[in-house]
Amino acid sequence: MTSDPNPLGSAHLHLVQEITRTINQGSSLEETFELIYDRLNVFVPYNRIAVAMTDEARERLFIIAARSDGKVVLGKGYSGVIAGSSLEPLIREGRTRVINDLQDYLEKKPSSESTRLIVREGMKSSLTLPLLIGGKPVGVMFFSSRTAGAYRPEHEEFLQNIVGHMSIAVERSRLIDGLRERTEFLENILQNSPEAIYVIDAQNRVKSWNEGAHRIYGYAAAEVIGKSADLFLVPEDRGTPEATRIQVQVERDGFLKAHECVRLTKDGRRIVLQVSSTLLKDKKGRPIGRSKIARDVTELKSMQQELVRTQSLAVVGELAATVAHEIKNPLAGISGAIQVLAEGMPKNDARREVVAEILDQVRRLDHTVRDLLNFARPITPAMATLDLAESVAGAWKMLAPQAAAATIRFSLDADAPCRIQGDAHLLRQVWVNLFQNSVEAMPKGGDLRVRITPGPAARVEIRDAGNGIDPTAVEKIWRPFYTTKTRGTGLGLPFVKKIVDAHRGRIWCESEPKKGTVFFVEIPQ
Repeated sequence: MTSDPNPLGSAHLHLVQEITRTINQGSSLEETFELIYDRLNVFVPYNRIAVAMTDEARERLFIIAARSDGKVVLGKGYSGVIAGSSLEPLIREGRTRVINDLQDYLEKKPSSESTRLIVREGMKSSLTLPLLIGGKPVGVMFFSSRTAGAYRPEHEEFLQNIVGHMSIAVERSRLIDGLRERTEFLENILQNSPEAIYVIDAQNRVKSWNEGAHRIYGYAAAEVIGKSADLFLVPEDRGTPEATRIQVQVERDGFLKAHECVRLTKDGRRIVLQVSSTLLKDKKGRPIGRSKIARDVTELKSMQQELVRTQSLAVVGELAATVAHEIKNPLAGISGAIQVLAEGMPKNDARREVVAEILDQVRRLDHTVRDLLNFARPITPAMATLDLAESVAGAWKMLAPQAAAATIRFSLDADAPCRIQGDAHLLRQVWVNLFQNSVEAMPKGGDLRVRITPGPAARVEIRDAGNGIDPTAVEKIWRPFYTTKTRGTGLGLPFVKKIVDAHRGRIWCESEPKKGTVFFVEIPQ
C-alpha cells in the first residue's frame, strides 16, 4: 500500500468536491457557510468567518453570515458605508486585503467601527477576499484570527478557490431569493386582487382560489377547493348548455373574454359577473383545466339600467308636462260648463246622475294631470335638519281618520333619536304615499308597523300585513304608469322614488303574496 504523497492536497480536493456537491444538491447559503467554517480550519488559521454583501446601489455592505468560536459582536445584520472605508478597493476593484495587526490598524484608523468591534471579539489579524459574480465584486468574505500575523500569501492563494465556491453559493442564494421575492410578489398580487382569480381543472373542480374570489362569491378557499364549479351556477342553469358554455368555448378557442353571466353566492344572492378564461395545458399540449378572472359587475349593470331608466323618465317627464298643460285648461272649462248645466237642472232630473258621473271622471282626470305635473317637475329638496320619527308620525296623522275606519293598527318603533338632512314637505309625501298603499292593501284591517334605525344611512322600514305583491311585479312598481289599482295613475311610487333619489337615498321593496309587504327607505344622515 502506498501513502498519499500530498495528503493536504488530497484533503483540499476532497473539501472542494464536498462544497461543490453541497451547492449542487440545493443546500442553502447558510448550510454552505457552516460547512466551510467547520472544515476549512485544517488549511487556514481562523477563529471567525463572516460574509458580507453589497446593496444594489453598492453603497453599503451588509453582513449576511457570521460565526466565531467566541461571542459574536460584529454579527449578521450589521451594515457600513463602503465609500471611504478600507474595503472600498475590494468592492470597486476586487482586491484582497490582509491586516496582520488589527490593534495597530485600529490605532491608525480609530474611526473604523467594524475593526473596533472584531478587536473586542479578541481578533488580532484578518484576511479579506472579494466575492465575485460574473467577474464583478458583490461582497467580501472575512477570515479573522486571534493570533497576530496569522495570514501569509499561501493562505490567500489557497482561499481564492474556496471563496469562488462561496460566490457560487451566494449567487444561487440571490437567484433563489429573487425568484422567491418575485413569486411572493406575484402571489400577493393574485391573492389580494379585488377580482376573483381561480383555476378549474379538467374535471370542472376548483383547484385554486384567491381572496378576491372569497369576497365575490362568499366562499373561503377551504370550502370550495376540490368542489365542482357547478356550485356557483343558478338553479335554472344547471344541466343546461349554459352550465358548460364557458368550458366548451375555452376548449375550442383557447380563451374567452368578458363573458357576462349570472352566478350564485354562498348566501344565495345572484350576481352578474364578467368572466375571462384561458385554457391551461400540460407540457404535451393536453388541456388540464382553465384559469378564470371574474369581476363583479352587478352594481355597474344596475347603474346602467338606472341610467336608462332615468333617461326614459326624463323623456316621459317632458312629454307628461306638455300633455298636462294642454289638458289642464280644457278640463277646467269642461268642469265649469258641466257644473253650470247641472245648476240649471231640476233636482229630480234623472240627468243629474249622468252629470255627477261626468264630473267625477273630470276630477279623476284633473288628479292625473296634477300627478303628471308633479312627476315632470325637477325636484330640488330644501334641506333642513329634521327628526325622522316626527316626520313619519306627522305623515300618519294625515291618514289616521281613514285608517281608523279601516281598523288599521299603527305602531312606530325608533331605536334612538334620529336626525337627518331632508326636505320636510317632500319626505312627508313619501311617507303618506307608502302609508296609503299599505292601508289600501289591508281592506279588512291589520297591523302597520314602522321601524326607524339610525346609521350612516337612516333606515325607515314600513311593514304591512296586506295582500302582498306578485314577485313578477315587484320591480315594475317603480315604472311610471304601472299600477295594479283600478283607479290608480301608476305615478305614486315612481314619484316617491324620485324624491328619495333627490335625497341621495335609496328605496326598495320586499313582498310575498298573502303575507304582506315591506318598504325600506334609506336616507343619508
